[in-house]
Amino acid sequence: MTVTHHALLRLFLPAVSLLAISTDVYGQLAPPHPASTLHLLESIPWQSDGSEFYDHAAEQRGAVDRTQLIDQACAKAKAENKLVLWYVHRIEEAHLGGRQMYRSPILDTYLQQVVLSDGDVSAMATECFVPVRCMLDETLSQRFGLRPLAFVEPAIVFLDGDGNVIHFVERFRTFHAHWFASLMVRLLEQQQVPRKAVSPIAMRRMGLWRPAATLLIEQPRKSSSDWLLLAALQRLLRQPDAALLSLDRAASQLDSEVSSKSTTKADIACERGLVLTMVGRPQKAQPEFEYAWRNAGTRTAEAGYWFALNALHLGDEVGAMRRFELVALRHANDLFGKRAHANVTLGPDDRPIGAAFAGFEGVRYLPESAYQGMPKDTTWNGAALEPKAMARQALEFLLAQQHDDGGFTDARYAYWPSSEITPNVWVAITAIAMTALWEYRSVFPDLGVQIDLALQRGYAFAFDPKRLNRGANEDCYSDAYRLMYLARRSRDASVDDKQVWIARMNDLVEQARARQMASGFWAHEYENAFATGAILQEILAAKAGGASVPSELTDKGASALISARFKTGSFAYGGAAGTGNPTSHKDAVGRMPVCEGALLQLGRSDLDKLRFAMTNFFAFLKNLEGVRRNDFHSDGELGGFFFFHSVYHASEVVKLLPEAERAPHWQKFIALLQDIPEIDGSFIDSHELGRSYGTAMALLTLRNAAQFE
Repeated sequence: MTVTHHALLRLFLPAVSLLAISTDVYGQLAPPHPASTLHLLESIPWQSDGSEFYDHAAEQRGAVDRTQLIDQACAKAKAENKLVLWYVHRIEEAHLGGRQMYRSPILDTYLQQVVLSDGDVSAMATECFVPVRCMLDETLSQRFGLRPLAFVEPAIVFLDGDGNVIHFVERFRTFHAHWFASLMVRLLEQQQVPRKAVSPIAMRRMGLWRPAATLLIEQPRKSSSDWLLLAALQRLLRQPDAALLSLDRAASQLDSEVSSKSTTKADIACERGLVLTMVGRPQKAQPEFEYAWRNAGTRTAEAGYWFALNALHLGDEVGAMRRFELVALRHANDLFGKRAHANVTLGPDDRPIGAAFAGFEGVRYLPESAYQGMPKDTTWNGAALEPKAMARQALEFLLAQQHDDGGFTDARYAYWPSSEITPNVWVAITAIAMTALWEYRSVFPDLGVQIDLALQRGYAFAFDPKRLNRGANEDCYSDAYRLMYLARRSRDASVDDKQVWIARMNDLVEQARARQMASGFWAHEYENAFATGAILQEILAAKAGGASVPSELTDKGASALISARFKTGSFAYGGAAGTGNPTSHKDAVGRMPVCEGALLQLGRSDLDKLRFAMTNFFAFLKNLEGVRRNDFHSDGELGGFFFFHSVYHASEVVKLLPEAERAPHWQKFIALLQDIPEIDGSFIDSHELGRSYGTAMALLTLRNAAQFE
C-alpha cells in the first residue's frame, strides 16, 4: 500500500503551489510537504495572514500585520451586517517555555478536510461571515483574552463588527461537519444576523434550514428537485424519517417527469445513503452509494467518498483505501476528490494525513445533547450519563474502531525522525482495547458474539511477532499491556484453560525481563519511573494470575523506583532522583500512585505513602486534566499523553487501599469520566495516541470505579 500512496503523491505534485516547495541540504528542489497538496481551503474565500504550518516541517509565517487583518475583517463585517469567522490554526505561545501543541498541523488538516470542506459549513461561512484564517499571536491573544493553555488550537472564533468575541469553539478533537454547521445556524439566529433569501436553495446556503423546509412543504406542486432539496434540509434538521419519505416522493416524481435537468436517480440514491449513514445504518447505505457512484449524477464523487468511509467504519480498511484512491484519481478537482486525496496521502509519520483512518471523521448523528446550547469545545455537552450508559456508548464506539487486520491502529504516535515505534504502539493499544472488551463482556452479554469475534481478531494481531519492532521505543509497553490482557483471561479461565494462559504469560514475562535495564528501570524512550511502575503493575497482575515472575526482576524494579523517589514523596521524571531539587508534587502527579502502588505490592512501601500519593493525585488532577487534549509538555512535566496513563494506573492502585477507603476515590473517578467524554461518547487525551486508546483506558477506569456487578 505504501507504493500506491507515494505514486498518488507524485501524481498530484503538478498541481502544487511553488510556494510549498523548499530546497534540501544540497540546494536542490525538495518535494513539497504532503499537506500542502490538498487544496482543501478553496471553497471559502479566506482572508489570510499567509502563515502555514505543516507536521514536522519548518514554520512558514506570513508577513501580514495580523492586528490590521482582524480589524479590517471586523470593519467589513460591520459594513455588511455579518460576523467574522476567524479560524485560528496556530497559537503563538510567548510565555509557556515550550508549546502546548507541537503537532497541531495534523488537527488543522482534519478540520479543513472534515468540517470546513463541508458544503453547508462553507456556504454559511461565505454568505454570512467574513472568513479569516490567521494565527493567534501574542498581541491578539492579549487583546481578546484568548490565552494559551486555556485556549488551544485548532479553534474558530466569532467576532462581531465591533471586534467583540461573541463565541468560540476551541480544542476541536471531534470533527463532525453537521454538528458544527448546526452550531453556526444557532449562532446566526442568536445574533440575529440579517439574512435575506427568496429561494430555498439560497436559504439553505444562509443556514435558514427550517424556513426553507417550511417553504418547500407549503409549496403545492413540487418537482423531484424540490423533494430532493427538502430531504436534504430534513436531514440537516435531524428529521431522518421525513427525509426518507421525501426521497421516496422524489424518486416517484422523477419517474413521472418527462425530463429533469437537475436531478437523477443517482443523486437521490446518494442522499438516501447519507441519511441512512447518519442514522447508523451504513450497511443499508452502501448499495445506495454504490449505485450513485456507478451511475450519472451530480454527486458521483460524494457518493464514492461516503462509500469508502462506510467501508472503513464497517471494518474493510483495504476496500476503503482502494475506493478513496479511485475518488481521488477520477475526481481530483471535486471537493470530495480532494478530501479523498487527504486520506490516501502519507505524512511524515507514514500514516494517511486525512482524518478517516485515524478515526477522526464522524458522520453519524450525535446524541441530541450535542446540538443544544452553544458549546465552546467538543467535550460532552449534555447532562452526565450514568456509568452503564456511558460505558455502553464508549464500548460501541471502541468496537467500531477495530480495523480489518484485527488491530486498533488509529494512533499516530511517533518520535522523529521516523515512525519506527508505531508498530509497538499499535500492539500495546490493541491489547488495551482487548482488555476493555473482555472486561465488559459480562456487563453487556448482548454484545458477547461481537466482542468474541473482536477478541479473536485482536489476538491474532497483538500476538503476531511480525507486528512488533523489537528494540525500538515503546517496546516495553507492548509486553506490559499484553500481560494485562492475559492476566485478565487467566483470572477468568476455567481450570483446563488456565495453564494455556499462564504459559503465554510466562513467555511474555521473560521478554519483559530481557528489556529491563541493568539499573532495574524500564525505558519507553529513556529510563523512567512512570514506565517502570506501569510495567511492574502489569507483571504483578500476571503473577497474581499464575505466571512465574523471577524475584530478581521485581527486586531490581523496586530498587529502581526507590532510587527515583524524593524524600518529599514525588518521583523523578527520568531515572534516579539524584541530589538536585525534588520534582514538584504537581509535576509528579501521575507517577506517584502507580510507583507507590507497585512498591507497596513488593513490600517496599506502606499505606500512608500510598494514601499521600492518591491525595496528591486528586489535588493536582485539575492540572493534568487541563492539558488532557494537548500533545506536548504543556504544563511543566505534564502533557496530554500522560493523562489516561496516569488515570487508569491510579484507579488500579485504589484496589490496594482498605476496602472502607475506596468508595470516595471511585466516586471521583466516575465524576471525572462523566465530565470528559467527547460529544460522540468516545474519550481522548493526546490526539497522537488516538481515540481507541483513550476510549479503552476510560472504559477500564470506569470498570474499576463503577463495579457494575
